[in-house]
Amino acid sequence: MKNLKSLTPQAWVAIALAFVAAATFIAGIIIPPPGEVHPSIIQGIGLMIILVAIFFAWDAVIRGLNTKFEHGKTKITVSQTTPKPETE
Repeated sequence: MKNLKSLTPQAWVAIALAFVAAATFIAGIIIPPPGEVHPSIIQGIGLMIILVAIFFAWDAVIRGLNTKFEHGKTKITVSQTTPKPETE
């Protein structure tokens, strides 16, 4: 229970968005016509998952973890090691 109290607002928003994405996907399958998921639902869920990743990465930056972002093929890396100072 102690770990839940230490979550930042960004982590809570990310968790909420993950649940909303899952609920939206399930609703897209259940609502008529059953079994056919409209492409807009899939795109919306993808955007929510991207937001979840961004919020968790933001949370990692706030906590001081080593975070790396890449744009090509969209890669986000978070590690617990402290970043090494760059030498000139």
